Amino acid sequence: MFRKIMYMTLVLPLLLSLWHVETAYSYPGSEDGMELPPTYSLTTYASAGEPVLESTPAVVPPPTKYQVNRGDTLFRIARDFGVNVNDLMAANDIQDPRVLMIGQSLNIPLAEAVNNLPDGQHKIIKKVLNTTLTAYTAGFESTGKKESHPMYGITYSGIKAKEGRTIAVDPAVIPLGSTVFIEGIGIRKAEDVGSAIRGSRIDVFMNDLNEAQEFGVKKNVKVYLLAKENV
Repeated sequence: MFRKIMYMTLVLPLLLSLWHVETAYSYPGSEDGMELPPTYSLTTYASAGEPVLESTPAVVPPPTKYQVNRGDTLFRIARDFGVNVNDLMAANDIQDPRVLMIGQSLNIPLAEAVNNLPDGQHKIIKKVLNTTLTAYTAGFESTGKKESHPMYGITYSGIKAKEGRTIAVDPAVIPLGSTVFIEGIGIRKAEDVGSAIRGSRIDVFMNDLNEAQEFGVKKNVKVYLLAKENV
């Protein structure tokens, strides 16, 4: 009897107190208790206990296209873009390497040099040149004009020269108004000419005379003449 009295006095109140204790935390749920809210997500784990990361599809750059010119051969095109002739044939389903048509558009595989062209758009290359680069300014040292001259800083095209855009070219090689991609330099536009600019030589416009002189002479620089569709 004494044991029953002790049980009723000590154990029963303890059990009743535990019955009324509320849960301290719970899993997040929706109002109906069935789904996780959108701010939560489940993580899948591998057998070793490490989370499994979802793979992201690789971003493949759009192919560079080249427009075949008179006198072109597959060997020459492959050499200019630094690709394998067999890869070039496979990318264009060419069976006979001797058969090319002027104006034909070719996909150039793995052309890393021109995959860096801006805007991520499909680019059509009309011509590839190995050029010699120099730099010039609007000053008397380059143009023979002083700041008081009414045509100071004005290009042959009739617009003001701008660093980061203007280059001087031989129009017989690169037509005025053309847009080119110069390796190591970027996109430029043919807006000017010069008495010393003949053949595949290009003069890059700069504002500062010291920078132009430090630029010096850079030989065997690849330049890609872009079709108007890219501009």
